[in-house]
Amino acid sequence: MNASDYLKRSALYRKLIHGPYREFARVYAAKMSNEGLGRRCTWRSLSLFRDLMDWHVGDGHDPQDLSEGHVDRFLEHRFKHWSPDTGDRSALRRLLSALRQEGLIPAALPVERTEHEQIVGVFAAYLSNERGLAASTVGSHKLLSHRFLLEVCPTGADGFVALTPEIVIGYVERHALDGSADSGKAMCGVVRAFLRYLHLKGFISTALADCVPSIRRATCRSSNIPAAGEDPEGSRCL
Repeated sequence: MNASDYLKRSALYRKLIHGPYREFARVYAAKMSNEGLGRRCTWRSLSLFRDLMDWHVGDGHDPQDLSEGHVDRFLEHRFKHWSPDTGDRSALRRLLSALRQEGLIPAALPVERTEHEQIVGVFAAYLSNERGLAASTVGSHKLLSHRFLLEVCPTGADGFVALTPEIVIGYVERHALDGSADSGKAMCGVVRAFLRYLHLKGFISTALADCVPSIRRATCRSSNIPAAGEDPEGSRCL
């Protein structure tokens, strides 16, 4: 079943075209029909569109203000609660493209990247070009490594020299319970990968990746519960 067939029967689509974002929904649906998307992709894209618009407007923005920046913040918010689907980012890029073609939202503005964004951008290029990771995986690594970098190195690359095992472990323990167990595991994996990259490229002199605790241990510590086999009075070995 393709997008056109699905849209004729979809209760979700009928609800959207009678809701507050009806014009956006019609334009987006037409874009998916023209591209011949399948049923599951169309359903997922419409569900994502509904959640994005509810979050965007609920956060105090007008629908017409939608931009890449809002999409990035929405995905970061969503990733705290659900694991991302491999097509989420491309689905929302398709949405922005369709809305701009119809003049419903402003054209994209050139954005000057911050130092943190530049560092993460080079990391993403490394993952893609040298490690051969899929675009969806690279996207999730960018989001999580950027969040890590902003908190532990607020001054940018100048803060690399001050990174210690205590800082890394503290970050993981603070954020171990931010979302689901799966998102916690993903966060730990990305922090390890980012620290390995920094050490490999000579940005840090100490191999800090091995200091990242497992999500189970980090969760126990953030909850003040000793992990199985751990002495609750024992000192942390770095």
